[in-house]
Amino acid sequence: MTSVLDYLGHGSSFSMPGATKWRRLRARKVDDPYSGEQAGEDWSNPETLDFTGALASSSSMRTPDGLREQITSAAYLTSPDPTLDIMPGDRIQALPDDGRRWEVSGYPSRDANAFTSWQPTVEIPLSEYRG
Repeated sequence: MTSVLDYLGHGSSFSMPGATKWRRLRARKVDDPYSGEQAGEDWSNPETLDFTGALASSSSMRTPDGLREQITSAAYLTSPDPTLDIMPGDRIQALPDDGRRWEVSGYPSRDANAFTSWQPTVEIPLSEYRG
């Protein structure tokens, strides 16, 4: 049987047997034709990065009105790789694709143990808007 103590001082890799596959989507930067600066985003052919993680939904709220219905969901995705390249504004989809698209709604948390510097995971805040 392994305990957390077995991982201390042995790198940052942490086993998550219940993790599933995910894909990060990041819009490619588009040059502004007038200024030459990268000012826009192109989601037609995003950069992708596959990784593993475990999703924990935290809340979901339905807001009906006379014309449409909106559902807002919040969740956290925990990955065993604290060096994962994830930024606010990226989009996340499950593999295989289940049709949902989550948006990274804040900065990922890469907490480290103050005594050992051990950094087992990254926690990614997600939001989804439908309707």
